[in-house]
Amino acid sequence: MHLAHHLTELGRLLSGPGARVLVLRTAEPPCDGDPADVLEAAEEIRADHEALLVLLSQQWGEPRTVDLDPHLLAAADGLALPEPERTLCRRVAELAVWTVRDRWAGVGTARRDAETPPQLLAAVGEKGRPVPCAPP
Repeated sequence: MHLAHHLTELGRLLSGPGARVLVLRTAEPPCDGDPADVLEAAEEIRADHEALLVLLSQQWGEPRTVDLDPHLLAAADGLALPEPERTLCRRVAELAVWTVRDRWAGVGTARRDAETPPQLLAAVGEKGRPVPCAPP
């Protein structure tokens, strides 16, 4: 697992300006596309995600779970979404979110399409912006 790296990168996101999305880890299944190898790569990402949730929950309390499907549907209908929701909803279905200092931070796993390898993502919102909720 790469938990120390993930925590460091999330700390950098929180200390930097603006709303951003960062890929913490991408699963690298072998090129032959063996389903067992693809499943194993996805399991590694899920294990990192679960371990990161435990550590962050110990630091920041229980996360709020945000369903990003309504954001994806709103974007498909032409609604202009702010970042990082615009990027996240195309890649992540569900995001674990905490309020940290004066902004929100979230982690999720990306696997919206079969051609993209599984990824562990982190995101932060602009200072003072509330946790993402269903778009209007």
